[in-house]
Amino acid sequence: MKSKKHFSKPFDDGTKAKLEIFTNYFTEWLPVFISSKDNNFWEHIIIYDFFAGEGKDSEDNFGSPLIILNVLNKFNDLVVSTGVKIRVILNESNIETLKILQNNVNNFDYNRDKIEVLLYNKPFNVLFGEIFPVMSRKPKTPRLMILDQFGIKEITEEIFKKLIALERTDFIFFISSSFVRRFNELPEFSNYIKIKKKEFDESKPFHCHRVVFDYYRSLIDNDYKLAPFSIKKGINIYGLIFGSNHTYGMEKFLKVGWNINPHTGDANFNIDGEKIIEGIPSLFEEYNTIKKIELLNKKLERNIFEKKETSLYNLYVKTLEFGCQPVHCNDYLKKLEKEKKITINGKLKSAKIHTLANYSDVKITLIK
Repeated sequence: MKSKKHFSKPFDDGTKAKLEIFTNYFTEWLPVFISSKDNNFWEHIIIYDFFAGEGKDSEDNFGSPLIILNVLNKFNDLVVSTGVKIRVILNESNIETLKILQNNVNNFDYNRDKIEVLLYNKPFNVLFGEIFPVMSRKPKTPRLMILDQFGIKEITEEIFKKLIALERTDFIFFISSSFVRRFNELPEFSNYIKIKKKEFDESKPFHCHRVVFDYYRSLIDNDYKLAPFSIKKGINIYGLIFGSNHTYGMEKFLKVGWNINPHTGDANFNIDGEKIIEGIPSLFEEYNTIKKIELLNKKLERNIFEKKETSLYNLYVKTLEFGCQPVHCNDYLKKLEKEKKITINGKLKSAKIHTLANYSDVKITLIK
């Protein structure tokens, strides 16, 4: 639940950053499911905002509920032409906040003939507990969830495992990672997220969300895919965790992250450059940060030359899991080909790598 104070003043830069990420990802996600007029794959798509708030701040900047409707407006031609029914579920547990949200939604111009908006006034765990059995019965329904929890306690291990069990559900949830780093050993924190203090490197406080992300990633025992993004708000680090069961979702989310930060793609600040932030950089730029692309190249090198990985698709998947885009993998493969270390049998792809999954002949070959 957001406090009333949160909406009685303009959104701060950190809030604007996370809303920008959600806006950009939703803009990437939506056309995938409504772009075909003769789309018969699914009956509905559903967008959930479980912690909706009022819908906008004191300066009329859109919060997530109105962002959802505004993006739908931008694709109104597709919304009109698609046979897919669009449902938006907005939940706000504070009744006074919900009344303001309802008024803001009612006063917002959107296609009411094609878009169904449902408002709920329930605690998150109650509403999620009610609708999860319904979602489980229809796991292939495309769903996008934004879970902007206030603090850390809502996305428990149990809830997280239910989220990753849904077959065609992408989610973005937010967490106060700095608070986890500072207070993780207190019962009110350790009851919800089990991270030991020793797992945080106190010399790298800006990396705390990466530690939190690794915790959630350790809970996965299948091929579900996650990606982090760290957000700096004053002295604190907040973060989001994106989840998708499909490489295409990962591609689109990573595209959003790398557009914001072309160096690492996973933060809205110089996450690997604490020396620069502290004002004591090295005289040589290359020693100030560990370049993520260089680390990716080393990972690909090990997979190709030591583990003898030849599947282009598998190399792309490893690239996504490392938090990089297919184009970064392509750049390294082209370099190896130019150096006559490999040959590439097939066409490199910069998007939709899932189309290669069933083609074993698209591979690379080592040159002896």
